Amino acid sequence: MTRYRIPLSLLAIAIAAALAPAYAADTKPADQAADPQQSTDQAAPAGQAPAKKKAGTADQASTQNAVNLSGVVVTPLRESLQSAQALKQDSRMVVDSIVAEDIGKLPDNSVADAMQRITGVQIAQGFQGETSSVVIRGLPNVITTLNGREIFSGVGRAFAFQNLPATAVKTVQVYKTSEASLPDGGIAGLVDMQLYRPLDFDGSKVAATLTGTHSKYGGHTDPNGSLLLSNRWHTDAGEFGALLNVGYDKQRYEYNAVWADFPKVLTGGNGAPIRTSAGDLISVPNGWGADYNIGSRKRQEANYALQWKPNKDTEVYIEGLYTWDSDRYNQPYYFSFPVGVVNPSSLSVTNHCYADQLTGSPYYGQRICDASSGMWTGDTYAATSTQAHEQWGHDIQNSIGMKWHGDRLNLSTDLSFNSSSFHDQTFIVDTFLKGPVTTVWNGAQNWTLGGNPQLNPSNYYLNGLFQTWNNQRGEQTAWRGDGTYDLGGDFFQYMDFGLRYSDHKAEYRGSVEISTPPPGGTGQIALNPNPANQVVARFPNGYFCNQPTTDAIPVSWLSGCYNFLVNNADAIRGLYGLPNGLAPENPGRFYHIQEKSYAGYLQFGYGNELFGLPYDGLMGMRVERVKRHLDAFSFDASTGVYSPLTASTSAPVYLPNLSFNLHLRDDLQLRVVAAKTLTYPGFGQLNPSISLNPGTINRAGVASSGNPNLKPIRSNNYDASLEWYFGPASYISGGVFYRDINGYIQNYITDVTIGGQPYQLNSPQSAGSGHLDGAEFAYQQFFDFLPGVWSGLGAQFNYTYIEGSTRSPQYIGGPITASPLQNVSKNNYNAVLMYEKYGWSARLAYNYRSRYIQGFNQPTVAGVNDEIKPANQVDFSLGYDVNQNFTVVLNATNIFGANLHQWWGDGTTRPRDIRYQDRTLGLGVRFKM
Repeated sequence: MTRYRIPLSLLAIAIAAALAPAYAADTKPADQAADPQQSTDQAAPAGQAPAKKKAGTADQASTQNAVNLSGVVVTPLRESLQSAQALKQDSRMVVDSIVAEDIGKLPDNSVADAMQRITGVQIAQGFQGETSSVVIRGLPNVITTLNGREIFSGVGRAFAFQNLPATAVKTVQVYKTSEASLPDGGIAGLVDMQLYRPLDFDGSKVAATLTGTHSKYGGHTDPNGSLLLSNRWHTDAGEFGALLNVGYDKQRYEYNAVWADFPKVLTGGNGAPIRTSAGDLISVPNGWGADYNIGSRKRQEANYALQWKPNKDTEVYIEGLYTWDSDRYNQPYYFSFPVGVVNPSSLSVTNHCYADQLTGSPYYGQRICDASSGMWTGDTYAATSTQAHEQWGHDIQNSIGMKWHGDRLNLSTDLSFNSSSFHDQTFIVDTFLKGPVTTVWNGAQNWTLGGNPQLNPSNYYLNGLFQTWNNQRGEQTAWRGDGTYDLGGDFFQYMDFGLRYSDHKAEYRGSVEISTPPPGGTGQIALNPNPANQVVARFPNGYFCNQPTTDAIPVSWLSGCYNFLVNNADAIRGLYGLPNGLAPENPGRFYHIQEKSYAGYLQFGYGNELFGLPYDGLMGMRVERVKRHLDAFSFDASTGVYSPLTASTSAPVYLPNLSFNLHLRDDLQLRVVAAKTLTYPGFGQLNPSISLNPGTINRAGVASSGNPNLKPIRSNNYDASLEWYFGPASYISGGVFYRDINGYIQNYITDVTIGGQPYQLNSPQSAGSGHLDGAEFAYQQFFDFLPGVWSGLGAQFNYTYIEGSTRSPQYIGGPITASPLQNVSKNNYNAVLMYEKYGWSARLAYNYRSRYIQGFNQPTVAGVNDEIKPANQVDFSLGYDVNQNFTVVLNATNIFGANLHQWWGDGTTRPRDIRYQDRTLGLGVRFKM
């Protein structure tokens, strides 16, 4: 395997810049600790240094260098950036953060969206029009904590960041390196979200937000708002504080995608390949289609906190978070599959040619060229379908804890309870068009049906009824106790220690997934369908709805109405000969996993001087044992019988860490960090059973299976960064990182035969050794030296380069090759122009992420890669303070209408998806007193 050295030019540039004359610090940065276990309002202040300062800490440097720069006014935006800078500078690890400028004033609506502004963090939207994926430096293996405690959603190990509105959050901190006191589980890093607590405020606090947001494709203006109430009281029994924060968000959305199916060798109706005049094979999509998602989503949130400080050294707290979400959405499909069924009547072919990469094909290795347009007429399959989805769920965390601070010893304890659920019910009716059908492919994903038969309700006939449901539940009880002891030595200065226990349960149940044919059968698709199952004969009124158009499909089409399917589900089931109610449970979609973990850590903070330069760092070890018990069902493919299965595992884990921070100057520091990290397989990935969704007229069946033999992903992490803090809210940093990864888990799709029927099996496998490396650069500054109105200008820029690969099978059972890691974009950056002065506050932000591999498909003529070019969008926010209590805000997202593009393999001649990203405009107010 070839490994690449990362050029050190970024560090060289940063060092050269740092040794030039620097600005004097205007004021001391906000005195906030960075680690989740260090913060003064944290549940578990593990690793909090004693009163004695460590040699050469950034806190000392700030004090020594603090001078006043006349004429600089600390505005809310500047203060938030200054606080985030202090978190970065004072942290024991490599950390980047965002801090709310004011209550409810993170720059985006959800925590997931706000995180994209952080150096090295990339996000992606799901098919329901909101951010659903967060990766750190290209890796999705992230552990999430809320106020320092692990939090998750459903049966996953990760938290759905979109469930938490930004109005509830005080800070979001991304830890890119690890140390012994941090929870393990994320080779990519850790995200800690901190909520407000009553003792954060000097006295009483009331804050509210209300915004109306209009979406272009959704076509509606929807409300979201929040209300925070907080107060603190001094009594004879000590100081008390109480806080309640609630939030509500509604969104009616439309997220449309138009697609081309997998590329294959073009054949005629007789099955023989059609070649170019030069004798080359021709690659054509298997078919074309549209997949829309049109729905209405509600999210509600409430969090509370109670604090009691009977004296200055002791604090007791109780706090909790509740989030609820519900989503009702219509997912209409529209597609045509004429390729290989009839001969094309016209065809254009590009000059992009290559060797056929479909393993096992008789044409493997032959020269094949991609087509660019064509037309097919005949007895071919064209259809529409409506998937009516109903989803709902919750995430809950409650905790109780206590902290005590002594002269040399600090102790804390925390007991937390997590509960999460997610439920999905889907009801689908397929309808096909009477033939003959003419499919016109105009290139890329652009296609139509000649004569527009899709607009005539009489042309539609009933096909299969498909229904599915799944219920996910996760619960966790966790306790931790942490402490720090001041050693007072010349080298070893303090000691961190702690214990953690967790009992995590995850249960998944799902239904049988079978397509049931209509009564009397379909007849001959599509020339001679069963006349009894003409849709308008079965459902004369109210069945069809017109579906939206796109640039790729400019003519509307008909599909079943969401409300008709939901309101008449049992009647439709009866027509198809099925009983009322939901489909029966499928043993192959059941698992229950209990995972108990026992962890302890010991860590020393050290410091002294080296050649007259102060340094400090950490050295420690975290030890954990996980005991896992699995209940599921195994599947015998020869008999089709599911049998109960149980399995148990128990294994120790040792995670050492070592860091070294050298303070070259008061405002310049070098960090070097090494640590071993790991990520456990997802609970669903461990389920050994197989769930089967039989094939249809145009598609092989779909099978899904986990793998109980998956091992944790292990990584040796190495980081180095150089940071120059040349003023308040102003710094330059550069860094390099390397991850030596073993056993990275990736999903593969393999063609298999089960019960005599073809299936495409999707299953996870542990890959071989691999690596990920890269470099980061960040710059932030306010231009106070500019005259007059221009002195309110500021800028942020961050860039991350990532490169990685792993040795893994090209497909299950295939040859071992070095392949790129999924989700890794080589080039990533954010560019933000800011302004804050005279009551005005504005941000113009551009987010860029280069093309990346989303996953590995079944082998095709283009190989196995599935590649995405993200929708790199420009967002804008503007606020004006009418007075000290009242602010008017304007927010706009994706103002230039960027869309996501996806391809089969490399290049741009085999398109897969265009996903139309929405544009939104919001107008609102913020109030505080």
